[in-house]
Amino acid sequence: MTRRAGPALAALVVVLVAVLSPPPKAAAAPLLWRLEQPAPPAGVPFKVPLGQPGDLQFWSPNRGLLAVAGNGAVRRGLLYWNGSNWRQLASVCGGPADTARIAWAGPAEFWVISEPSQPRSGSGLALCHFEGGQVVGSYSTRVDATDPYRTMLAATCSGPDDCWFGGIGSQDTLGEHIGAFHLHWNGSELRSVYGPQGRSVSDMEFHQGHLYESVLVGRSPENRVDPVDLAEEEDVPSLLHEISAGDFENDPFLPTPIVGVPDDGTELLALDSDGSDLWAVGGGAASGPSAPPESSVPRLPLAAHLVGGEFQELTLKGAAFGPRDRFGDVAALPGTGAAMATVVPYADRRSANSKATVAAIAADGSLTTTRLPGAGTGRGSAAHIACPAPNDCWMVTWAGWLFHYSESQALPIDEDPAFQGTIDFRPNEAAEQFIPDTLPEDDSLLFAPPPEEAEKEQSQRRAKRRPPLLKDVRSHLDGLTLTVSFVVTRKARVQLIAKRAGRPVARTPLRTFAPGPRALHLRLRRERYPTALAFRTKEVKR
Repeated sequence: MTRRAGPALAALVVVLVAVLSPPPKAAAAPLLWRLEQPAPPAGVPFKVPLGQPGDLQFWSPNRGLLAVAGNGAVRRGLLYWNGSNWRQLASVCGGPADTARIAWAGPAEFWVISEPSQPRSGSGLALCHFEGGQVVGSYSTRVDATDPYRTMLAATCSGPDDCWFGGIGSQDTLGEHIGAFHLHWNGSELRSVYGPQGRSVSDMEFHQGHLYESVLVGRSPENRVDPVDLAEEEDVPSLLHEISAGDFENDPFLPTPIVGVPDDGTELLALDSDGSDLWAVGGGAASGPSAPPESSVPRLPLAAHLVGGEFQELTLKGAAFGPRDRFGDVAALPGTGAAMATVVPYADRRSANSKATVAAIAADGSLTTTRLPGAGTGRGSAAHIACPAPNDCWMVTWAGWLFHYSESQALPIDEDPAFQGTIDFRPNEAAEQFIPDTLPEDDSLLFAPPPEEAEKEQSQRRAKRRPPLLKDVRSHLDGLTLTVSFVVTRKARVQLIAKRAGRPVARTPLRTFAPGPRALHLRLRRERYPTALAFRTKEVKR
């Protein structure tokens, strides 16, 4: 027999349950795309577009970078996301949207493909190396250099000592190296490498210890005329390469043949990896001999997924596409096996007023598309997309409007000191790589008497000073080898230090010399040429 509780006991139970039960969780906002534009610049009363975007990359959900070309209200350079808001991080090392690219090398270290320092010029012909909240390296070459930089369009790093930058099909000045231009950073220097199949690089990505690159059909974007230099002829363009120790190997992936689409009518535009899954996307070729003038080859967008070490093209279902639609960029959704991609009709690829389209692609090829904004006028075609977390994506339009896919949950604010200031200084590599015929004038007052001794000498002429440790200093420059000779007056330890902007850029080992004529040899670097020299000395007591 079941006994029912009386009214008083029932009321007590209700109270206890109310007291002891945890409070209900606040309902999360629905997961959808929202316009989240940065605050307007000072003096501007309303939010404005940022200008054409070059790249959008995240280290974590609360640490992101956006390269913008800027406009009349927004400065060209880099914007930074700290988990709560976007703001200007750097007003230097910007560039046009078609070539500005970002590659993270560490939590506070990254590279940007940029324009050279003045008086040099040219889109995608320079690199800026950021570390610890400043530009620590700036690199470009003269136009008439023996091994000049060529236009770069892609960048990726596996760490601080391994970064790659890929560009257009070209050759060096002497014609000794022909193919797709690349630069490789090994932690201490940049070295040019030419891929043998000279198709323009569209993107590069490290994935599970391997380096992959995607390519266009032509030698540069939308280049339908200039022939491509191929070390090995290809019946069907190989659109994916793997790079290992500087060697290039064609990936066996080939697009699925489609009736009416020529063999060279497809190209890849973007890659992305979340560490577990690697995606490649593209569509009808807009470069190469089969691309029609001012248009792309009509075909459906292409999405391929790396499965079991092989790329497999997905059969897309769930949405209708136009014949000129292409997937322009892709972002793997971490840990889900799915991805987000931008859908861009060729005619709208640089539109500042059309509506953007984003596709959510499952691993089986099923997808849904979303038009942004959902209401009102267009804010530009989709340009770049990035997803630092499964339910956290950003998309920037060609006009420079930012959309955020999230549940609107607060993130911890990134307070890393390297991202708190505004970087407005960049070393002028055009000046650094000018090698003068003579050494810079020594203005370090190294051999001037100490102030106290100078005053003492003036007031007490009879006071006898000991001679300096070094005298009769002379220098000779042979190419990039600097030889400094001197006479040691007493046994001493001596080191020669070359400085630029007050910071050491080269130094010799600290050596011990007996009295007599001596010399030190210092190897200089073009990209870090010194503006001052100094000695470090210490007398050795016998």
